[in-house]
Amino acid sequence: MTLEAVNAPQAPVVALVGRPNAGKSALYNRLTGGAARVGNFPGITVDVLEGTAEVPGAGAVKLVDLPGVYSLEATVDTGTDEAMARKFLDAGMPVALVVQVLDGTRLGLGLRLTRELLARSGRLMLVVSQVDVLEAEGRRLDAAKLSQRAGVKVVVVNSRDPASREVVLKALSEALALPPRAADPRPGWNADALAAEVLTERASPEALERRRLTERVDGVLLHPVIGPATFVGIMTAVFSAVFYVAAPLTDLLNAGVEWLGRGVGAVLAEGPLRSLVVDGVLAGAGTVLGFMPQIVVLGVAIELLEASGYLARGAFLVDRLLRVAGLGGRSFVPLLMGHACAVPAIMATRIVRNPRERLVTMLVVPLMACSARVPTYALLISAFFPAEGALFRALVFMALYALGALFALVAGALLRRTVVRGQGLPMVLEMPAYRSPEPGATSRAAVRSARAFLSGVGRTIVVASVVLWGLLNVSWPGAAVPAQDTPTAALERSIAAEVGRMLEPVTRPLGFDWRINVGLIGSFGARELMVGTLGVIYGVENAQDEPQPLAERLGRARRGDGRPTYPVATGLSLMAFFVVACQCMSTLAVIRRETRSWTWPAFTVGYTYGLAWLLAWGVYRVAAAAGLG
Repeated sequence: MTLEAVNAPQAPVVALVGRPNAGKSALYNRLTGGAARVGNFPGITVDVLEGTAEVPGAGAVKLVDLPGVYSLEATVDTGTDEAMARKFLDAGMPVALVVQVLDGTRLGLGLRLTRELLARSGRLMLVVSQVDVLEAEGRRLDAAKLSQRAGVKVVVVNSRDPASREVVLKALSEALALPPRAADPRPGWNADALAAEVLTERASPEALERRRLTERVDGVLLHPVIGPATFVGIMTAVFSAVFYVAAPLTDLLNAGVEWLGRGVGAVLAEGPLRSLVVDGVLAGAGTVLGFMPQIVVLGVAIELLEASGYLARGAFLVDRLLRVAGLGGRSFVPLLMGHACAVPAIMATRIVRNPRERLVTMLVVPLMACSARVPTYALLISAFFPAEGALFRALVFMALYALGALFALVAGALLRRTVVRGQGLPMVLEMPAYRSPEPGATSRAAVRSARAFLSGVGRTIVVASVVLWGLLNVSWPGAAVPAQDTPTAALERSIAAEVGRMLEPVTRPLGFDWRINVGLIGSFGARELMVGTLGVIYGVENAQDEPQPLAERLGRARRGDGRPTYPVATGLSLMAFFVVACQCMSTLAVIRRETRSWTWPAFTVGYTYGLAWLLAWGVYRVAAAAGLG
């Protein structure tokens, strides 16, 4: 969204400003009913979010949630989220009211930003959040004294309480009715001293026990030995859940797609329309649909890590490891978000203040195993290890994720020592309080993941499946017609098959054939298309057979001499290729937008595809030598 998009003359603009993790997005969601991501780590809000709220006496107002900002005066790179917030406030927008959201548990830090906001003319209101945490810690905030000392309206809320919405809306109405205030460059108070003045301690036994409990938990989770081991265990549990929790739902969806295919096949007469629907759309998009539960489980798991406060601890734990790779703890969140989708992850690199470190983070995010790779991983694991249990499959799945992260670290270290040299910055991180995740936020994360996945299936994958079906049913000009014109023979002389065969000199050393090559071409538009493409190919090639899961078809496919079409070595090689290759047009587009250059997207394609080929070639040779070819 551009700055012009929020400059709507028909409604006053109210800008939400605050330090990262102050509770802005939670308040924004409460006031607008929106679904902005609410996280417990700086950088979750990486763009300007806009919504509408009805304010008593003022009518509809445009509420703008700006990215978190520590200071309006510090010099930061123009591509960071802080720079975006400053640009919005400096651009001369007719902002009717600036609302600063402060974390009551870190009031002194928030009041430093308040001093800078007071140096600007206009209307200002303070919303102090986390009042529930303050009370649990045995502290009380004197809002009236804070309002008198700061000279602006102050409201204290618990953003999780639905009643806070009416409280804030009423305060907004009163603040908008006040005349604009003059700039006060020196308000005459020290931020830390004022925080101490308006906060009173009531150290009840319960509050002291809560603090001690937090310290004890941090003593374990941040321990130099136990902490990393716990982190690995938690991440192992997350990735194992992708198979353990989602597998029954995946089987159910696959059975539903097969049932639908048989039903449609029985209703439609034999011909192109039946083939298009059954062998094209259902075999392509329907096959991909079966992997939606795994992606939803992964999205919910990341949401729980963010909301609980553990995500910041994870960043602290991996900071030293990331330093070896020329990155830092601030790069942890984009890298972790890359497991969901590389596009928002690359946008989240705006929280990385060092421009060179930010660039390197952008260049290695595509190596993280995003959710779009999940269908391909799950398909290949199921096809080539059908007799193994869920635990073995989960371990293979986790190994693929770990391999992507390892290559990201290695690539980051090499890039910082060669292409993108520069000095790093130390990491400064505020540890948020532990909080129980909100069921509403968690359910929204599940719905958001499902909606995003269904949007891809409903648009890109369906369209691509139809196009591919056409390319598989139209013969290459001049192709010879065989004596026996079987479905397999017709497929072999199709346009898609001929294009795939053109690539075989390059991919044959990796164990790939034309079918896989066509899948790789399709997956450049969307990684999920690898599964959809193979589904369409085998749907057309086996149109006369009963519908069955694609994994079974891959595992049972045989050459003319009876040998497997795809031995285990080929499966491992394809997994290795997918771990590294940046097969995503959207990822390259967002790198182009964030860097304002075509150089870095081209560099990303070159180094990831070159590395993918070498890795897949090595894996295929080793596996074949071990008798798996």
